[in-house]
Amino acid sequence: MLNPNDLDRDEFGDRGADNFEDDSMINSARSGDVMASDPAADRYGASGGGDANVTSMVDDTSTFGFASVTTSITRETLAGATDTRAGTQATGTIAGDGVGGHDVESNSTPETDGSSNGSKRASKKKQANGSGADMEKKKNKSQSPDGAAAGGPNKRRRRLMLIGIGILIVAAILIAVGATVIGGNNKSKSASAQDGGTAAPTITMSPTVSPTTGRPTIPPTSAPTTVRETILGDMLKEAIPELAPAAFTAGTDQHRAFGWLVDTDPLQLTPDGTPAMDRRILQRYALSTLYFAAEGDTWGNKNNWLSGDECGFQGGPGWFGLGCNDVGEVRAIAFDDNNLFGELPPELSVLTAVENLVIKNNKDLTGTIPLEIGTMTELRQLALYNNDHTGEIPVTIYDNLLHLVYLNLQDNRLTGQLRPEVGQLSSLKKLILFNNELEGPVHSLHIANIDELEYLGLSGNKFSGSIAHQIGNIPSLEYLYLDNNRFTGTLPTKLGLLSNLKSFNLDNNEIFGRLPSEIGNMVDLEYLSVRGNSLSGDIPSEVGTMQSLVTMNLATNFFSGQLPEEIGALDNLKHLYLFQNKIEGTIPDLIGTMAKLKVLFLSSNKITGFPAEVSGIADTLTELYLSDNKITGSIPASVCDLTNLEVLFLDSNFFTGEIPECLGANLDNLRQLYMFGNKLEGFIPQNLQNLKQLTALGLEDNEFVGDVSQGICRLTDDQNGVLSELWADCGGSTPEVSCDCCDTCCPGPNC
Repeated sequence: MLNPNDLDRDEFGDRGADNFEDDSMINSARSGDVMASDPAADRYGASGGGDANVTSMVDDTSTFGFASVTTSITRETLAGATDTRAGTQATGTIAGDGVGGHDVESNSTPETDGSSNGSKRASKKKQANGSGADMEKKKNKSQSPDGAAAGGPNKRRRRLMLIGIGILIVAAILIAVGATVIGGNNKSKSASAQDGGTAAPTITMSPTVSPTTGRPTIPPTSAPTTVRETILGDMLKEAIPELAPAAFTAGTDQHRAFGWLVDTDPLQLTPDGTPAMDRRILQRYALSTLYFAAEGDTWGNKNNWLSGDECGFQGGPGWFGLGCNDVGEVRAIAFDDNNLFGELPPELSVLTAVENLVIKNNKDLTGTIPLEIGTMTELRQLALYNNDHTGEIPVTIYDNLLHLVYLNLQDNRLTGQLRPEVGQLSSLKKLILFNNELEGPVHSLHIANIDELEYLGLSGNKFSGSIAHQIGNIPSLEYLYLDNNRFTGTLPTKLGLLSNLKSFNLDNNEIFGRLPSEIGNMVDLEYLSVRGNSLSGDIPSEVGTMQSLVTMNLATNFFSGQLPEEIGALDNLKHLYLFQNKIEGTIPDLIGTMAKLKVLFLSSNKITGFPAEVSGIADTLTELYLSDNKITGSIPASVCDLTNLEVLFLDSNFFTGEIPECLGANLDNLRQLYMFGNKLEGFIPQNLQNLKQLTALGLEDNEFVGDVSQGICRLTDDQNGVLSELWADCGGSTPEVSCDCCDTCCPGPNC
């Protein structure tokens, strides 16, 4: 797993370089529930119960015609009714005769923690009790002897008052019941419930999208459902004005994230006027947006996401894939093969403290790379590779990410050009863009401005044009991969200035001309491959000074002349590929002294002879390819000294005589032996049956006679061997060889 807190090394895949990223999975010790459930209503699509449509109350009596009414008789039900979102508390008192207006007291201070103001509530209760005492005095007065003497008028007054009170009681009960039903799922009702009251019923209005600006607008008759939502919404609008509108647009991932932040986030953070708190809230909003945009519910590992402290600083584990600094800012995001879907949201740019962003091997992660990533100016590593990103590389990356050390966007479907502005990334050490659909020229002049560049990987694209001589002005360059593109022209002699270069691959382009002799100055070069071009002329003898070479591949070109004797001085060389050229003459004797040589591939040339002495490579050489040359005479006995050979190709030459008996006696590690297309004669040695590892034996198109022995045939039996491909001249009307076990007899349709 990737460790997001230790991403200071990059990886090069199969390129033979040191790893830069840590390939261990991310935060393997982290575990726990994925999300904390919240009984609050979830109108945004996050987890949690409740009514998705009616979720909270709006205390706007002038707009919706609702009011909190309290009388001396019903204050147990309604006294102290509080709206926790608008932060107001309305208590009406009725005059003793049942007629009169409401006395309303307003608390204008927002209560962001969702609880009522205790002193205000006590004041209201006291006021309500006082109103009841006044009514009690009037009641006693009306029942005095003087009042009784009044007779009829007093009875009518009492009757009217009782009727009025009854109506008020019924109205109060209806209001209380309605508020309980409609506001049952609203978290803010808990504050007013502390005094036994119930919040008044309201209507929730959803924002709409303006047809002209495309930004969400709230109709003038609607209002935010909570003070918390208002405060958080205002904060987003102020902090990220370009991104905020998406948070208020229904159906977007940002809207779901904002809903989680308002209703479901277990921390319920609220702005307190400090930049630190604002950053923390914005961080959780950005991370939750990533979760919803990349289908977090389907992630392979989503441990603790949307649950608790993202950094794990409050006792529980942090969110999987995150690394934080000491002040709780996310500094690293790392997901390797974690089944991310969808697209990366631009809100990632809110995470301004992130230094390492590594999201790789998620083939269902699509879409363009957000332009806003270019504003994450603290980034040192940006690795978005082996995903399915499309579009151009954002120019903002070149313009703004001046601390960038490692940029890896390989194995996507990116298009467009590598812009000259790449030269502005003066701190860059690794630029890896393998296997995309990038095209156009590579501005070597601008790349040369990146003084500390160590790794330039452009393989597998459609880059074209010549390789400019300015490439030699990057002395720090160690790895240069330009293979499988459309580069043309000749190789600049200034390549020789890259004295620190360790690996150079130019395979499968359209380069022509000579291999510059200055290449011999690359004394640290370990891997050289220019296969599949149109290079010509002699192989320069200066290659003999490249003492660090482990692999040299000059195959499939038009090199001519003899192999330089100096090649034999490459004491560290293990792999020498020169097939499909026009090399002639004999193989230099010094090649037989290269003590580390494992593969010698010289097929399809004009070579005429093999060294008589190969003792220096007897213990190391495992593969020898001499097919399709012009070697004459008997098979050299020195071949039998190569006791570790696994592959021996001698086909399509002019060998004569018999197969040496020593082949079957000494080369018991052979897996493939091809001798077809020569002028070999005599009997096929029976001791070839000793080659128990043999999987392929090609003997056709020679002048053998006799039988393929039963011992050799037993090698085709699964119980005795692994021979699956056996060809001989056992076909035609008068076969030269008798073979009961050959899978292909020549001449024949398959020969």
